[in-house]
Amino acid sequence: MISTGPCFFDSDKHEKAWEKYIGDLIGRKISDKEFKECVHGRNSSFIIEHFLNKKMDKRTLMKMSDEKERVYRGLCLEDKENFHLVKGLTDFLDYLKEKGIKINIATASNKENIDFYFDNFDLAKWFDYDKVVFDNGTLPGKPAPDIYLKAAKNIGVDPKDAVVFEDAISGIKAAYNGGFDKVIVIADEKDKPYFESLNEVYGVIEDFTEAKRYLD
Repeated sequence: MISTGPCFFDSDKHEKAWEKYIGDLIGRKISDKEFKECVHGRNSSFIIEHFLNKKMDKRTLMKMSDEKERVYRGLCLEDKENFHLVKGLTDFLDYLKEKGIKINIATASNKENIDFYFDNFDLAKWFDYDKVVFDNGTLPGKPAPDIYLKAAKNIGVDPKDAVVFEDAISGIKAAYNGGFDKVIVIADEKDKPYFESLNEVYGVIEDFTEAKRYLD
């Protein structure tokens, strides 16, 4: 199993943080369509250069990304009511560990966010930190499959035998492009019909209480 974004629901936090750094710079609001296709699941360098429509030096990109992520982490901590793992995920991860099923994380987040998640969600109970693949600037971002392929390789799993859980279009395409067996999307009732219409998607669930049925 390879997982990414849907450990907890944080799309609104990313959107608020990106509005601060991108919306102000481009002088307009970022549309829902742009958030869905050009932000969620994408790495920071792509997002910044896409909306500013120019190539930027690495130092500037890192500075802007770090500022945005600090705001994002602050928003997460402020919203204590919603800062928790998705319903059913703890039990699902315990089940995978008990069955000896290999799992990993492939994410467009940076190292600081990975540290933040591991500290606040106690992810070391289930995941090997050293095998997690995140955005360190060495791999092309999603929808290129590289980040997923490396995550699978790090735990010795063939993509054809792996199930991916995703919540972003770019991540769905990345897993599909990498030849992974099944791409399962975590989505609410409102977005469920849209994701069910995508050829790349094997199944759509609202939370991890439904996840076990996709392991066979």
